[in-house]
Amino acid sequence: MGILDKIFGRSRSSKSEETESSPDLVIEDSLDSEYISGNFRGTRVTFQSVQSPNGEWYCLYARSTSSDDSSPVVLVNSSGQVAHAFSVTRVQSAAVSNDGSIVLCDIGDAADQDLGGTLYVVRSNGEQIIEHEFDANISNCATSDDGRYVSTATYNPDRTVYVFHTETGEIVTKCETPYLNGPSQEFGNYNDKEVLYLLDSGSRYLGINFDCETVWRSEEFQRKERYEELRKRGQEADPRKALELFEKAYELAGDENEVKPVARELADTHWELSKAIWKDEGDTDEWWNNLNQAKMYYTEILPWHDGKKGVAKVQRKQAKYHLKEGNEDMALELLQNIAAMEDEYEIQLLTDHDEKTINEIS
Repeated sequence: MGILDKIFGRSRSSKSEETESSPDLVIEDSLDSEYISGNFRGTRVTFQSVQSPNGEWYCLYARSTSSDDSSPVVLVNSSGQVAHAFSVTRVQSAAVSNDGSIVLCDIGDAADQDLGGTLYVVRSNGEQIIEHEFDANISNCATSDDGRYVSTATYNPDRTVYVFHTETGEIVTKCETPYLNGPSQEFGNYNDKEVLYLLDSGSRYLGINFDCETVWRSEEFQRKERYEELRKRGQEADPRKALELFEKAYELAGDENEVKPVARELADTHWELSKAIWKDEGDTDEWWNNLNQAKMYYTEILPWHDGKKGVAKVQRKQAKYHLKEGNEDMALELLQNIAAMEDEYEIQLLTDHDEKTINEIS
């Protein structure tokens, strides 16, 4: 049995081929429904339905079946007539073009923990024209309206979007997606040229042409790009300039995944600046202010390890200052705060000298 026979469920008998050309499909819902219950060749199936842009074709692919052997895929026209059907292992997503070509992501057996997936493209006459295996997981795919191009995107570690030309079956471009991990895609036009848009949370995030050039950026992408630029410049600048750049990045930060990294950079920079001020000028108001700012930002990144260690070292420095000034109560409170963090996070934070000092002034 050849690879096409295996994919399309064909045997060498004419009886099987006749069955394949006239698949037994009974559906119980409208083709316009997203999910459709039905019976395919005696097997109970829940299909997901995707429609071509012109409304002429529907690709139905199994989301669940009463059999674990395979995942059926059926191409149906707008009159409800079945054009052809075939099976793959497990469909994660699919799309259908105006000419009835199907593109789908087969993510393989659920029990297989190896990274990988296969992109298939099948014409409206049932001819398979692309079968491309990846060494990284895939889940989303897209097709241009006319079916000339299809795409998919991989997750870590590959983290790349691929565009194929369906006439040749060749990859026409592949672009790394550092800001997105296996994003959804959609084809469109920009300045009268075909481009591929990468989506984030259902919205267009950026557009690339087939030379792997970014030709369109969403406001969110521009914000992210500016945020990363500010952080990179801050990492290369002297401490005072770095604070200015990191503070701007902090204001631009979106979710916690962006806030915490730049908060850590602010904390570290304030700490390093406080040490430089102490060395040159001693315990000035600026020195004290930088210590407080460092502690504030280290507290913000708790329960990260850097946050715990950072808060502890700042409070230790402050306690040392208060001991020098004769403020034993304040020093004790700061050291006891470190001890409380030890209990809360079950981590060693107090030094032997800290413990000795607590015993001496308690």
